[in-house]
Amino acid sequence: MKIKDIMIRDVTSALATCKLVDLIGILSRHKITGLPVVNNNQEVVGFISLHDIIRATLPNYLGIINSDSVLSEFIQLSKSLKEYSQRPIEEFMRKNIVTIDEDDNEVLASDLLIRNKIQRLPVLRDGKLVGIVTLTDICRVLMEKNENNKN
Repeated sequence: MKIKDIMIRDVTSALATCKLVDLIGILSRHKITGLPVVNNNQEVVGFISLHDIIRATLPNYLGIINSDSVLSEFIQLSKSLKEYSQRPIEEFMRKNIVTIDEDDNEVLASDLLIRNKIQRLPVLRDGKLVGIVTLTDICRVLMEKNENNKN
């Protein structure tokens, strides 16, 4: 099965010049935790998630996980987000990202998602963003395929 038959076509993305405050609004509105970053030609230039933002704005990110003082770290995060709010997301995004072509198959997509420990895989056609695929999308299609084979 080709990825173009599985992927989510209505994908939310942002330009690398998007301000951090605007990105947070986009993520909140769409109820997502990350998205592909594109240039004006819809070519994927990166990926940004809430974890990337927290890592970049909170220097002691790893310390929080093992800390008992979440409140003080939360206050620091609040200050940092305010300080960085007008910066472009290209400062925070991951640049070396994994993508897949829409004509590739679900086996390759699953392998890329699992091996790279990522949640979302941008889908490209001629180098431009046309969708996104997740393991959930692949599992849903495989389950539907199995149900249809039973009948």
